[in-house]
Amino acid sequence: MSISPTHAADDSKDQITSVTAVLSAGGTPLQSFKPLAGICEAWCGLHLYPNDMKRQVISYHYCSMLDEDRRQCLVYDSNCEHAKLIAVEYIISQKLFESLDENEKKFWHSHKYECESGMLVQVAKSMVPEMVVGAAEIPALQNLCNTYGKTIQLWPVDDQGTCSSKVPCGPPQILASFTADDQVRPEMLEKRDKAMGIETEKKRQERQGHVQGNPPAEGADQWFVKGKAWQIYDQGDRGVVEQ
Repeated sequence: MSISPTHAADDSKDQITSVTAVLSAGGTPLQSFKPLAGICEAWCGLHLYPNDMKRQVISYHYCSMLDEDRRQCLVYDSNCEHAKLIAVEYIISQKLFESLDENEKKFWHSHKYECESGMLVQVAKSMVPEMVVGAAEIPALQNLCNTYGKTIQLWPVDDQGTCSSKVPCGPPQILASFTADDQVRPEMLEKRDKAMGIETEKKRQERQGHVQGNPPAEGADQWFVKGKAWQIYDQGDRGVVEQ
């Protein structure tokens, strides 16, 4: 899938008029932001398009808990003030995943590999020591390891993993998570590690023997397990795969 060219993307990048700034700042004391107050987790990981594996994106997740079985996450392309909201991800427990019908399961991916491999990391404040972050990550990752995600990408990426179009073009798309070492583009992982000042391989070593997930439940990761690489716009109203 192609996306709009980049030439128009930077016309007003990071530019905010005085009127816009005043409206933004002035409304804050008067308005309620209760749904955002529930955000209690910040993670950085990578997603890929299952029908085009070279298209991969670094994703910053800010998640709130609905209950023991459900999380919901706003996904951005960076952790900066003017980051683009590029996707949403819903995360559910294995118990809830196994209750889904077979057609619905194909939209969901497992988190076992992400958690164990070091690919999923917490987004910490700059002054927090890495040792403290690493210790906090372990129990949080073990809690996530046996969950399943449904990621709906709203802002498409180009071949460099950048949301370079001025607006989110095209239909929403389902993204997947990685399930093996040879799937991620090394330059994408290096870019993420450099931005966060971490080493994925070191994270992996720290988690050995401490973060361990169940084998992914049957029905998840169908793009990889069954080789059914599809997208929403290919499959009709409900995304039903023809047998």
